[in-house]
Amino acid sequence: MIRSWLSSPHIPWYRSVLIFRSIGVILAAYLLNTMEPLGTSPFLISLGGIFGVVAASRIAQTRVTNLAFLLAFAAATTLVSLVFGIFNYTLSGITPDYFSISRLQLHAQLCLMAMFITAGATWLFWRARGAVTLEAIVLAAVAIMVFAGHRNYHFDRPKIVSSLAWRLGIPHLSMLIVVGSAVLGFMLCYLYFASQAVRPRAEGVNVQFSRSRRGLVFSALLLLTLGGVIYVVQAALYQHYNTAMLARVSNGVGMGENLGVSPLTFQSALGSTNQPAGLIRLEGDYSDNPFSPMLYLRESALSQFSGKEMVFAGRAFDTDLPVVSPQSTFTGKEDTELAPRTPLIQSIYTLADHDSAFAVDYPLSIVQLKNPNPTRFKSAYRAYSVAPAFPLSSLSNLEVGDPRWTEEVKSHYLQLHADKRYKELAEELTKGITNPVEKINALTSYLNRTSIYTLTPNHNVDPQSDPVVPFLFGDHRGYCVHFAHALVYMFRALGIPARIGTGYLTDLSQAKDGHILLRMSDRHAWAEAYIKGTGWVPFDVQPDQVESHADTQVDTKLLEELMGSLEPGEEILPSESTKNEPGMEDPEATWIPNKEIILWAALGCGVFLVLVKVTLRHGWRLAPTASGTARWGYISVASLLYDRGISRAFGETRHQFSLRSPDRVLLPITDLVNHSTYAAHPSLNKKEVAAAIHEAHKRLAGVPLWRRVVTALNPSSITNALGGGTW
Repeated sequence: MIRSWLSSPHIPWYRSVLIFRSIGVILAAYLLNTMEPLGTSPFLISLGGIFGVVAASRIAQTRVTNLAFLLAFAAATTLVSLVFGIFNYTLSGITPDYFSISRLQLHAQLCLMAMFITAGATWLFWRARGAVTLEAIVLAAVAIMVFAGHRNYHFDRPKIVSSLAWRLGIPHLSMLIVVGSAVLGFMLCYLYFASQAVRPRAEGVNVQFSRSRRGLVFSALLLLTLGGVIYVVQAALYQHYNTAMLARVSNGVGMGENLGVSPLTFQSALGSTNQPAGLIRLEGDYSDNPFSPMLYLRESALSQFSGKEMVFAGRAFDTDLPVVSPQSTFTGKEDTELAPRTPLIQSIYTLADHDSAFAVDYPLSIVQLKNPNPTRFKSAYRAYSVAPAFPLSSLSNLEVGDPRWTEEVKSHYLQLHADKRYKELAEELTKGITNPVEKINALTSYLNRTSIYTLTPNHNVDPQSDPVVPFLFGDHRGYCVHFAHALVYMFRALGIPARIGTGYLTDLSQAKDGHILLRMSDRHAWAEAYIKGTGWVPFDVQPDQVESHADTQVDTKLLEELMGSLEPGEEILPSESTKNEPGMEDPEATWIPNKEIILWAALGCGVFLVLVKVTLRHGWRLAPTASGTARWGYISVASLLYDRGISRAFGETRHQFSLRSPDRVLLPITDLVNHSTYAAHPSLNKKEVAAAIHEAHKRLAGVPLWRRVVTALNPSSITNALGGGTW
């Protein structure tokens, strides 16, 4: 009976189930070993599990009862323990220490455990009808447990996905979507095959499909439709969540330099991700760093007040910033009136996508470097900066502002907040102080004493209201974004030109041989004031009270691994300087379509397929003659039957197919087509032909709504038409 069943047409379903279950065993073994090392090769564990799947599947097709299977299960376990006990007793003291029978027994027991677990689960699958539903629930629960760590924008979790993203050089969110879609697709395909699998019972040979062949077509179509919907939804939501993720997991400091837009967020800064963002190599000593051991790497500045928050002002202001992408070159002009400063060269290798280049203070030039490891680094460039080399104590007697500014620029950096409370508080805190730099220090010290650093301030603020008010005039709970805004508003209220700097703040004490590993959690926002003759100087709040923070130790192993992949920086000449030079032409790059082109192409294909189906269904309405109406009417009804799983067999005549159609609904139209084709003098009335077609569609319309929806989505008729099939 086993042999006859295995040679039957049902064997493809049987094999499909075995393949999917075996793949599931392999994935589970390697996943468990990644989460918690098992001590035994996951390959051997996978082999044991696959053997259990195959053996239980073969035995389940026989007349072996459930009780017999359980007894055999227990006997096998006892036999294995007995065999290893005998070996351990007889060979103890004979074998060398590195070949211990007890050690071998532990590995064997783990493999046997995997075999027994998979055998038991497979036995239940073949013998219990509700096992598929139970497995679906278990699989969904396991998937949710594994992927639950990414909630609250922690897209660098789970670790196995994060590690895979790092190895492949794919953003964590993209990797999470790819892996999640793959797992969902695997589960749907497995459940599809599992629900169609043949289950021969031990008491007889009554083997049947769990659904009809038409049901199989409908199920496959539903799976394809669901997969398409999932893909479209993910593609639509990716950009939104990617932008939100970059801000929320990086201390509330996102990226982007769109005019009139802020990359900062006030809601919450999760800030706990250690996703690598970049590797910095300082080419020389920077012992004059006034902020040591901290180092500020400015990426952008927000100097325009939108009425609610600080936003990017554009290239008309903040001319000290390069405002170029990490893949571009830049040449600036040194401001010789700013002193004292020292040259500082940094080689920067980005590990995450960045919209703008960043560097210490403001760079005079940015040149591209040869990427030493394109699988790891997104870009590589060298920045030549003139970095601050003055002690902060030397600023106390200096004035603020730049006398070279026009009135427009000056008023831009002094634009006031409409809320008078900022000015009142600033004046109260600096009462009796005349020096502007001392006023700056007084305001900064006040926030240091009163602020509570927390990544989740949980302020309920209307989207159009000032998000700093609940912080400064409320509970003083916030993070760098709140601190920077509050300082800038109060600085300006006292006539001190100010703006917000954004970028990275890193601790040099965690550097190694001049190499600094930046994480997304190192992203930072701080207040800056313009000191006459010195330039923009950071004034950063460092609260005495800390409720929650994102400070973590740098992964030294990762830092050393990245350091080992670096080479002496080789600058790339700008393309303008090599243009028309013999032998310096760039090779033609392989054209890869972007997401927009792919989306429009997919949309065009979808519209084309819809038009094909509409033509098949309603083309008879546009036929100019009665015979044409009859032929297109036949195609209309036949295509509808095709989408319901009723197709014309190979070698079958139209008349035979019509007799096999439900209630012979196709027969009247077939007779009209045959009469039009074979009669010596065909005489057809177009209205009578149209009435016959309407009647056929009316008789086929009496089905449930869900079935009509599935019929409309089924591409079988389109495939038949485009493939040159017969109707």
